[in-house]
Amino acid sequence: MKNSIINSCFLSLALLLMSATAFTLAGCEEKEKVLDIETPNGELEILRDKGDGDVGVDLKKKE
Repeated sequence: MKNSIINSCFLSLALLLMSATAFTLAGCEEKEKVLDIETPNGELEILRDKGDGDVGVDLKKKE
């Protein structure tokens, strides 16, 4: 009886650690800032994904 409780606790802990690791690694995006321009009217930021080379443009206009 005691061994089954201990085994289920270890199994639950192992499952929790594996899930936390998976969620942590899934959210990691390596992006590199290519260009960052700040003007009185707004801000322009160009990012490149290091993995696949995708380029994204982010434009923030000040009001």
